[in-house]
Amino acid sequence: MDEKRELFIKILVVIFGALLNAFAMNCFLIPVSVYSSGFSGLAQLLTNLLNDFTPFTASTGILLALLNIPVIILAWKKIGPSFTYFTILSVGITTVFLEIIPVTPLFSEDILLNSVFGGLIVAVGIGYTLKYGASTGGLDIVALV
Repeated sequence: MDEKRELFIKILVVIFGALLNAFAMNCFLIPVSVYSSGFSGLAQLLTNLLNDFTPFTASTGILLALLNIPVIILAWKKIGPSFTYFTILSVGITTVFLEIIPVTPLFSEDILLNSVFGGLIVAVGIGYTLKYGASTGGLDIVALV
């Protein structure tokens, strides 16, 4: 019973971390064109490039999921299946939340204010996810390998 409870708490924390990451990106960083770090920032950059210079449109969430495929394979081989399952959950839920949460500035359009609050919220989301033995994907996995 104790093991099931720990698993349930770990899943909830991973989902909460994914929610915080998506919330910070869509409500603080993306509306004022501030790029996040790591693969999230790369997904933002590629989204802007594709939407501005090609006839294709792409969303940050979908590109984030696609960019994480190679590092998830790396995590499976180097770190292990349990860690990888939770990382897939985190990346998948982040992608869903990035698609659901509207991209709109929450309080202000001040770049500095949004950068500080967005960075703080992203850091809390990543911190909780890593503390409970999972990853938000991307460079977290590269750093752990």
